[in-house]
Amino acid sequence: MKKPLFSLRIAAVLLALVMLVTGNAVWSATAATKSELEQKLELLERQETQIKQQLASAKNDLSASQQRKNLIDSQIANVQQQIDLLDTQVQNMNAQITAVESQITAAEKEIADKEAAIAQTRENLGTRLRAIAKTGNMTTLQLLFSVDNYKDYLIKAKAMQLIADNDQAAIEAYEAQVASIATQQADLENKKVDLEEQKQQLETVRASSNAKKKQLDTLYAAAQAEVKKLQSTVSGYNSQLAAKQREMEETEKEITKLIQNTTSTGQYNNSMMYWPVPTVRAISSTFGVRWGTMHRGIDIANGPIPIYGQNIVAAADGTVIYANYTSVWGGGYGYYCIIDHGKDSRGRSVTTLYAHCSKMYARVGQKVVGGKTVIAQAGSTGNVTGPHLHFEVRLDAKSVDPLGTYVSPNVN
Repeated sequence: MKKPLFSLRIAAVLLALVMLVTGNAVWSATAATKSELEQKLELLERQETQIKQQLASAKNDLSASQQRKNLIDSQIANVQQQIDLLDTQVQNMNAQITAVESQITAAEKEIADKEAAIAQTRENLGTRLRAIAKTGNMTTLQLLFSVDNYKDYLIKAKAMQLIADNDQAAIEAYEAQVASIATQQADLENKKVDLEEQKQQLETVRASSNAKKKQLDTLYAAAQAEVKKLQSTVSGYNSQLAAKQREMEETEKEITKLIQNTTSTGQYNNSMMYWPVPTVRAISSTFGVRWGTMHRGIDIANGPIPIYGQNIVAAADGTVIYANYTSVWGGGYGYYCIIDHGKDSRGRSVTTLYAHCSKMYARVGQKVVGGKTVIAQAGSTGNVTGPHLHFEVRLDAKSVDPLGTYVSPNVN
């Protein structure tokens, strides 16, 4: 009965070793992917250095303002690509670390099971040794004088030999178990050390990503400074601005028409909505007249955590009725979406709009859960002067001030 149990234990040891070997294969594949990402990052960093050199050599006068603006735009695009690669690397490393942690947990359970089996084997051997100590080892001469005939002697001698063989086999099995678990424990400790190194590398990559996001804010400020120079020197700027304004007005008409022609479903519960960017609670611009035009929402940015790339969640339960994820300009809103939250107690349709995203995950018809469903990532697409989320609340398609009544940076 003990042999099958011992075979099962050996199989468990082999399974644990296979899991550790598989874990090494995962890390090897990871290293190849990581190497590709690092190569792309190095290329982007070299391109960024070249752009900086070109900026330094450009003449610091109004005639070179357009050139400097173009170079800064190129640098912004370069840094955004670096951020995307770094964030992808962070996501990959997080997934790999989680997988190896699961393997370590499984291996630790296998070791615990083996230690319990070894303890039982040790107890059995101790019992056997105590029994031998009490009865004493019977010598061949003693056995000869204790039997009545030669046939009885042969039977007892054979029994003694079988008992001795079984004892020796049990001791050898115990020693093999102890040696095996020592090897597995050593391998497991090495894996844990490697895992800690990977976690340190992850923090380094995450720090690089955050530094690039802060650099992006600086670049946008520099680009805006050049824009101000262009406003006073470049002919035709006012006409371009007017054209963009007309386009945004057309976009506004289309949004109004879309909401009015959409049958609002569900019931809005009139409670406070969830804050759309959980990690960033700062407001860079409020609802109302701004720069001679109506600002129909609030802008979320300029907190201690850079806004670019942060997750945006649905402000309340609802259905996505519009999502632009193909046109970077998006009529001035860039990548943006609109969510219908149903009608309020006064029968007015309640919708929210999320604009200037770097990535848009929402799709038309998608059901979303307030505060949980990630619909996009914050960015700087469309007509912007820097990364931020433009957030609107509309009643029957007409924009209203979201602050206080619908959202608050200190709530949810």
